[in-house]
Amino acid sequence: MTAPDPGDKKTILVVEDSKMFSRILTNSIESEPAFRVVVAETQAQMIGLLESGRYEFFASLLDLNLPDAPDGEVIDQALAYAIPSIVFTGKFDDDLRDRLLSKGIVDYVVKEGPANVDYVVTLLKQLLRNTQLKVLVVDDSKTARLHLARLLNIYRFNVLEAENGEQALNVLDDNKDICLMITDFNMPKMDGFDLTKRVRNLYSKQDMAIIGMSTYGNNLLSAKFLKIGGSDFINKPFLEEEFFCRVNQNLDLLEYIKNLKFIASRDFLTGLYNRQHFFDVGEKLFSRAYRMQKATVVALTDIDYFKKINDTYGHDIGDLVLKKVGAMLKASFRATDLVARYGGEEFCFLLPNIEPGQAQGIFEAIRRKIESELLVLPGGEILQITTSIGVCSSLEPSLEEALSKADKMLYQAKRNGRNQVMLI
Repeated sequence: MTAPDPGDKKTILVVEDSKMFSRILTNSIESEPAFRVVVAETQAQMIGLLESGRYEFFASLLDLNLPDAPDGEVIDQALAYAIPSIVFTGKFDDDLRDRLLSKGIVDYVVKEGPANVDYVVTLLKQLLRNTQLKVLVVDDSKTARLHLARLLNIYRFNVLEAENGEQALNVLDDNKDICLMITDFNMPKMDGFDLTKRVRNLYSKQDMAIIGMSTYGNNLLSAKFLKIGGSDFINKPFLEEEFFCRVNQNLDLLEYIKNLKFIASRDFLTGLYNRQHFFDVGEKLFSRAYRMQKATVVALTDIDYFKKINDTYGHDIGDLVLKKVGAMLKASFRATDLVARYGGEEFCFLLPNIEPGQAQGIFEAIRRKIESELLVLPGGEILQITTSIGVCSSLEPSLEEALSKADKMLYQAKRNGRNQVMLI
């Protein structure tokens, strides 16, 4: 047995009598840094693990047929401990499907090949993601809400409920991080159509998915729903597999868009925001602060003698220096500050709600921090990095003008000998 891991990894229980298959599962699952695996080959071993209390199992993968549990008895054991369970089976038929799903398992998988193992790993990653996600179920039928909530809880979502559109808007107002809303159409006070229109004024399709449901659904109804901003539509009654597939596909799309946005806004080398994002967001922040006559500090910094570093040690070391400086800058500012790689060896800053008198001290501390952090090169040589910083703390009508003044101060800092802060 593997000893308990004190880290943050989620422990997956694999109950499988085939050593080869359990090894394949273990290798595939543990290739994901978020998971570790504990294996039991029999029901007796599984019961021992559960009763020992040594592990907090995040999910379980269960073989339907074991020598000491030939009829899926391990499923009831896992569910009795409230462990989300995925069942492996060597055969499949409708009766078996109905029996497994009625128990409240996450899913069943036929042992067929590598694609099925990949599917299981994807399921585990979805379960982990779902623990951070909120889903709002809107339906005037309490029975329908409870049914949907039960299904969503199996997949480890955080479920919120509302019995009509008006109540749903109140829930959304209190929980602005809801990423999925599932709504019925025929409801009192505010129906699903009006609710969807209202919600789309608050959340774009990139921020929230909306799935419509109706017992009276047809092609015309679903088309109308999609045109007003819906993401998907399901007719009642539905198969549980269809429901989960649609939920996961919509959330996967949101995650994909979020990742694309992240990549588009970041500098690939340092992980800081890129120049485009700095101007897209910075101009709005600066304009808002200027209208309110609030202080906003803008600054530029440049790594001293960076060309010489590249020429002497090569571009790989130059990239290492950029990453080092980027990491120090990222760790030195508030979440509300905007820090970006401006281009080459230059970085730019926008600090809202900073008084002019504070600016010198803030950037002087940054300069000293970078100067004090010596970089040990692969060959053992020590490299000291210094920076010149130009700061504009005066009230300017535009971000461009503030950057222009900061640039002049940066030029002055370099002329004065580098490794210093100049402020206007």
